Amino acid sequence: MIIRLPELLDTESVNGARAALERAPWEDGAQSALGQAREVKRNLVVPLEHAASRAAGGIVLARLGRHDGFKAAALPKTILPLKFCRYDQDMGYGDHLDLPMMGAGAAGIRTDISMTVFLSAQDDYAGGDLVFESDYGVHRVRGNAGDAVLYPASTLHRVEPVARGSRLVAITWIQSLVRDPAKRRVLYDLAQVASKLEGDRLRFDEMLRLRKSHYNLLRMWAEQ
Repeated sequence: MIIRLPELLDTESVNGARAALERAPWEDGAQSALGQAREVKRNLVVPLEHAASRAAGGIVLARLGRHDGFKAAALPKTILPLKFCRYDQDMGYGDHLDLPMMGAGAAGIRTDISMTVFLSAQDDYAGGDLVFESDYGVHRVRGNAGDAVLYPASTLHRVEPVARGSRLVAITWIQSLVRDPAKRRVLYDLAQVASKLEGDRLRFDEMLRLRKSHYNLLRMWAEQ
């Protein structure tokens, strides 16, 4: 289940996050990779504990909390701190899988969903496509600044080498109240249709019936 969220961040949020990162220190991203992933990871990251990372992450998280589409798609229980990554020319991240568990101790979570938020305009760089490999074929994603994509953390994926410019993104991982991606898709589709029907008073009874099914499925599938 790959879900695109156009304009997850508004222009003010994108500019605020980028401004917070202007003087941030950038480190070799391969240092945080494990196993074979270290051999294929070529990017730069801001240390999570740095004030710039916390400031930019706070801007993105605040927006997530107000975005109905994100909440319907992710059904988030826990969201890890945002990590900010930059891919300059010739940098990329080969085929890899995200870890099933992240975080330390009581702060550790099961990673159900991975999310990428694009902070660069598409014209700012060439290449750098986010590519997913699945049983249903290959999917490529390039987003405008402020767009986001959510996908199961179990998905094999890569970032193709940047041919020109710099690609700036925020990434995070989410433990969902509903761990099964197929069930999350059903709930997301129901939520989207119900939201459209709510604007049509002539179909109020149908909307209530749909919401009833939506909420009851969420009660059946959610894990606390």
